[in-house]
Amino acid sequence: MIELSASELFSLDDKVIVDIRSPSEYAHFHIPSAINIPLFEDGEKLLIGYIYRKEGIERAKQLGYSIANSKLQNLFESFRQLKKNHKYVVVYCWRGGLRSLELCKALSSLGIEVIRLKGGYRAYREFILQDMKERLKGINFIVLTGKTGVGKSKVLRTLKEDGVPVIDLEDLAQDRGSVFGKVGKKTKVSQKMFDALLYENIRSLTGPYAFLEDESRCIGNIHIPDALWKKKEEGVFVELTNSMENRIRNILEEYTLEEGWEEDVRVALGKIKRYLGEESFVKAVGMWEEKRYEELVKFLIEAHYDKRYKLIRKPLYTVDCTDLERCKVQLLKIFNAHSKTCLSSSPK
Repeated sequence: MIELSASELFSLDDKVIVDIRSPSEYAHFHIPSAINIPLFEDGEKLLIGYIYRKEGIERAKQLGYSIANSKLQNLFESFRQLKKNHKYVVVYCWRGGLRSLELCKALSSLGIEVIRLKGGYRAYREFILQDMKERLKGINFIVLTGKTGVGKSKVLRTLKEDGVPVIDLEDLAQDRGSVFGKVGKKTKVSQKMFDALLYENIRSLTGPYAFLEDESRCIGNIHIPDALWKKKEEGVFVELTNSMENRIRNILEEYTLEEGWEEDVRVALGKIKRYLGEESFVKAVGMWEEKRYEELVKFLIEAHYDKRYKLIRKPLYTVDCTDLERCKVQLLKIFNAHSKTCLSSSPK
């Protein structure tokens, strides 16, 4: 049986990575490029776990083998097709245990040679968290800060579309970090999935600088790794500004993309009631009920968000984003200047 370590995984060129855990395990977190061919469905995994607790490991193993054997022909066809299309097929489970071991043995007996990821996802996670720290040592950040609605996320997306190195933490986390952070966002991202996506993003960066939005240590339930947080705090801070009209438009465009956002807003309003006070809260709810959304956004900006906005770090630059294209040009000048200085000062 061929095995490889998590660090060796990235050296394979023409590969497909197969997560053989149950669909719910895969949905919770997985190697970003992996596909899911489950050895056991969710109900089957639960049943095996129940038998293990009630009747012991041997009975659970017997049940597992019985279920897996009944699927062997379908599994054979799936992996045979993958081997036709890819040079390497890499298989993993949670800890590199029985699931991947027995499947690889069975496939090998049928003439299909696949590679087993040693230590499974757990080993992969340990590797990426350590390697992330090492890779971040060579990266500096231009950190975009500014009041709610100035367009930080829009600017990051535009820069990324133009091929500029960017880490969009809110996009990776599928959360904007504030009480209204999950408005219109139904995708849930676990900490493990976030870390894996972040690692892939960091790994893709080229050059000494990348753009990053100023975030607190946590984006909703997602914790920013300490190594990234430290590098962010050492970054070049740029404060973005914009007109109130544009800020309102940016927020409405950003927060109303998916169905159900109206109810999400109502729930979020309840969470900031104690900050608004009774009178302002009633006024805000009234605007929501009457669908006066532009007024509501302006009211929340002035009554809540702008009052709470504080610059922890003094920005080195201030860039007006009223005109998005001009804003981008100014940011690229900053980016190029700092990149050039960094490269010229690096040892030959």
